[in-house]
Amino acid sequence: MATINLMDKWAPRLEKRFTAGSITDKWCGTNWEWTGVNTLKTLTLLTDPLNDYNPSATANRFGTMTEVDDEANTYTLTKKRSFDKAFDETNVQDQNFLKKGAAYLKQMWDERYVPEIDTYRFARWADGAGLGAVATEAISKANIIEALLNAHAALDDAGVPMENRVTFIRSDYAVKYKIADEFKYDGAKEFIQKRQIGEVEGSPIIKVPKNRFPAGVAFMVKYKQATADPVKMRMLRAKDDSDDLCGVRMQGLVRYDSFVLAQSADGIYVYGENAGNVLKAPTFSISQNKVTITSADSASIKYTTDGTNPKTSATAQAYSAPVSITANTTFRAYAYATGKTSSAIGSYDAVKT
Repeated sequence: MATINLMDKWAPRLEKRFTAGSITDKWCGTNWEWTGVNTLKTLTLLTDPLNDYNPSATANRFGTMTEVDDEANTYTLTKKRSFDKAFDETNVQDQNFLKKGAAYLKQMWDERYVPEIDTYRFARWADGAGLGAVATEAISKANIIEALLNAHAALDDAGVPMENRVTFIRSDYAVKYKIADEFKYDGAKEFIQKRQIGEVEGSPIIKVPKNRFPAGVAFMVKYKQATADPVKMRMLRAKDDSDDLCGVRMQGLVRYDSFVLAQSADGIYVYGENAGNVLKAPTFSISQNKVTITSADSASIKYTTDGTNPKTSATAQAYSAPVSITANTTFRAYAYATGKTSSAIGSYDAVKT
């Protein structure tokens, strides 16, 4: 019997994986700079209710003069993501010189950094959102359009500008949106190129892969400048022949973070599935001048009584028992739990009797 030795052949080029560009970059907030610092602090001036002008008063016709209060907000960068890889020249020579430092740096950016940064931003945006709801039934083509319209109505009621809003929708719910009876799509080429699958209330709808969206989030509406999303450093470099290497050493370091601005949380609305991964906003009740705050998900709760954002405020307190009031008080609260997306912020004006 003849012996036949079949030959192998290595392709003269590298096989590449699919990559998708950044989905979030275009919609990041750009109004704040971290140049020269790791922590940025901002001040917000607070306003008081109006008075009734009294023209017959001998003093204080405009009301009693008081100093303007302010609120401090703090944002500290936490993400420093790096890698350190090498191509030994003796290996490169014997692999048909296919391995190139610059090409590998681009591959690392496309395959590692871009998906990670997108995923992190979506999680931060969802967790810091001021507005939102959780579906009471399965999300379907019959109810998804109404849910989207309700989200934009909530932003309208909060005074969020119509311009520079975007709707991010998870890929499977994008299908339900596109087969809804109300759906209209002209197939414009530029829509496809921008990942845009349609519009609602003039806001582009952008499809997001499941693996970049927080678990349980069906869609998210965002006002662009509701967040600050600094990329403070993007260093990708290839160096030839370091002290302990004959070849190319590739290194990367990217410093970034993402913050929902304390005063702009109502610029983000999150709509969750009815599966428990997105927590429901707390509810309030009052009896004998004691306010009870309840989480339907039995989650932990933080609250404020000075009108500040409980997700960011230094005055936020952990709720453990009904809170006594001695005057009319505005409560703001949210529910949180490890591994879950925090709830929207609930508000309640407690009236002392």
